[in-house]
Amino acid sequence: MILPEIHLDLSLAPQDRWRELATHADDAGRLLDSYVRDLGGAERFGALLEPYLQAFVDAEHRAELAAIAKIVNRSIEEVALANFYYEALQQNIGCSAFACDTPDGPIHARNLDWWTDDDMLARLTCIVRADGGASVGPFQLVTWPGFIGAFSALAPGRFAITLNAVTSDEPAAYAQPIVTLIRRALETCREFDEAVALLERTPIAADCLLLVSGIRQGEMVVIERTSTRAALRGPDHGFVAVTNDYKILDGAELASGNALQQTACARFDRTVALVGDNRSLDAAACLHILGDDAIQMAITVQQMVMRARTGELVVELPSPAW
Repeated sequence: MILPEIHLDLSLAPQDRWRELATHADDAGRLLDSYVRDLGGAERFGALLEPYLQAFVDAEHRAELAAIAKIVNRSIEEVALANFYYEALQQNIGCSAFACDTPDGPIHARNLDWWTDDDMLARLTCIVRADGGASVGPFQLVTWPGFIGAFSALAPGRFAITLNAVTSDEPAAYAQPIVTLIRRALETCREFDEAVALLERTPIAADCLLLVSGIRQGEMVVIERTSTRAALRGPDHGFVAVTNDYKILDGAELASGNALQQTACARFDRTVALVGDNRSLDAAACLHILGDDAIQMAITVQQMVMRARTGELVVELPSPAW
């Protein structure tokens, strides 16, 4: 599938990096408006947004948010709130993912399950190709116009990262957004272990489950996170899977009332059953697993396969309901 692309030139000043977004400004504005509205409006967060940005979003990323605000003719508070939707409200987000050893390095596959008005997240999916920054190398985001952070990302020759939602009974923390921490890992980490350490140890604002895969056999791990704690779950029989529940993080109790988490075990078990001991998985086989009736959901908006060793990235959008 050929998706729209936006080039993010990290050699430019932050305020100039997103100028290609101008072509997608109307779409970005509609998408940002939808998520700000879903959160009750920027005014609901009052004076909290500005000190939060100053404390937990680095200057480069703040400048990018400000630049996007100008391009789409919205306030920086509205742009920031939409970008940090995950931290504010996780209940409409699911996801299933797995990674598996293959002769060409670990293969990493994921469904992004996320409810949105009018299927906008599927319709407006794009690829951001970032380069020109520090010497660690380029990276790609499977994302949407107007968003600076990362839910799904590939750094060729280094690693791939995907984020799955989870909610525990621990309170949210006044800390860094996970989506910009993933972006920072892409910008600064040279290899798998360095990225895992950063994502494991940095305090974050909200619970999450991160699947990270590298370029060598066995380089795959699920990082189970609350705001302040982490546990690492490595591969079993050459693969690892993750949906929306904790498996090993001591004392992390799932919050009640999240319907998507209630489906997590069934999707996890089906994924494990289908991946099994298969070491010949390619992109087509992974997409077939992701499309299984017991794994794909009505709110699945993106399906993707990544292989960090070769730089392979395949993205499909499920058959649309629109």
